[in-house]
Amino acid sequence: MDGLQRNAWWGLLAIGVLAAAFGIGDVINGVANDPAVPLGVVGMTPSELEAEGPHAYRMYDLTLRGGGLSLVFIGALMAAILVFAFRRGQRWAWWTMWLLPAWAISVSVGGLLIGVAPGQPPAPPVVSGFVLGIFAGVILLVSAPRFFGNRAAT
Repeated sequence: MDGLQRNAWWGLLAIGVLAAAFGIGDVINGVANDPAVPLGVVGMTPSELEAEGPHAYRMYDLTLRGGGLSLVFIGALMAAILVFAFRRGQRWAWWTMWLLPAWAISVSVGGLLIGVAPGQPPAPPVVSGFVLGIFAGVILLVSAPRFFGNRAAT
């Protein structure tokens, strides 16, 4: 179990890298990066959205690319905390990393509050937010003894 506690941070790092990768895709491809999102939210493909309102489509594209840039920075900040503090057993890093499951689950809750278009499955972030949030929470719980035992640094 000690090895699992010591190496669990790799799972959190994988989530950070995944977030950054999705962000890079959003920055580069904009709306086209994940056509399932507008389909799940409003029941329209990106091309249907653009035909209905090209100005609104441009705003959506800009917002999505900005959100992608935020994902890149979230992934980079997570990686920095994990590499430089979490893996060294600094307790503040463990507490700080609880922002990851909180953020991931809040993305899902936000998507559910916005709603799902009739006849469509939920947008992928609604599902992946819950999955990644729970996964991150489990990793943090598994790694907790490492931070709160005799060896933990404050």
